[in-house]
Amino acid sequence: MVELAICASLAFVISGCSDERHVVSIDVTEVTDEEVTDEEVTDDEGSSTEKSSSSSSAKSSSSSAEKSFFSKTWREDCLAKINEYRATENLDPLTFAPEEKQTCTDNQAADDLASNKAHGHFGDCGEGAQNSGPNFSTSWRKTATEATDAFLKMMWEDEKALVVSGERDPDKKEDYSYIGHYLNMKGNYKTVACGIALTEDSKKGWLNINFFRK
Repeated sequence: MVELAICASLAFVISGCSDERHVVSIDVTEVTDEEVTDEEVTDDEGSSTEKSSSSSSAKSSSSSAEKSFFSKTWREDCLAKINEYRATENLDPLTFAPEEKQTCTDNQAADDLASNKAHGHFGDCGEGAQNSGPNFSTSWRKTATEATDAFLKMMWEDEKALVVSGERDPDKKEDYSYIGHYLNMKGNYKTVACGIALTEDSKKGWLNINFFRK
C-alpha cells in the first residue's frame, strides 16, 4: 500500500516487469525499481552483467549451505500462494513450469544478486513477466516460504488496493509501474517458476518469480 512507499523510515524493494519490458516501481517519488517496507535500508542500484551463477558473491538454492533456509516444499508453497490469490478473482490456477525453467530462474536470481540489478537478466528463461524481491535480508524472514509469502502479499494486496480504490488504472500504461506485480500475478499466464539465491554468507537473498505463456 502507498503508506509503505512514502514513509522515510521504510526501506525494502520489490520489482517486476513484463514482456513489454516495463520496470515496476512502487516508490511514489521516483521510478527506481524500489518499494519500501519496515526493514533496514539497502542500496540496490547496480548494472547488469553476463550470467555468472557460480559467482563467489551469489549462488543458487541448491547449495547445501542454504538448507536451513530452503524447505523441500518452498516452491510448492510459492505456487500455492499465487493460486490462492488468483482464486479470489476466479482465475485459473497456474502450474509449475518445467524443471529447466525452475533451475534457470534460480540461476537468474543468482545473476541478478551478483550484478545487483533488478530484472538485469529478464527474459533469459523465456519468461513473459517477472516479479522480483531484490536484496532482502534473511533476518527479515527466516525461510524461503516466509520471504516469498511476504513479497506475494505486498505484490497482490497492496497493489490491488490501488486498483480497487480507483487510484490506479490497469488500462493506463503509466500506472503499470505501481500495480505491475499484481497485474503479472493475475495475468493470462499458464506456468510459473520461483527462484531464490542467497549470498555466500546467507545474509541476503534475491527472489525472482517468472511467469510463462505456456
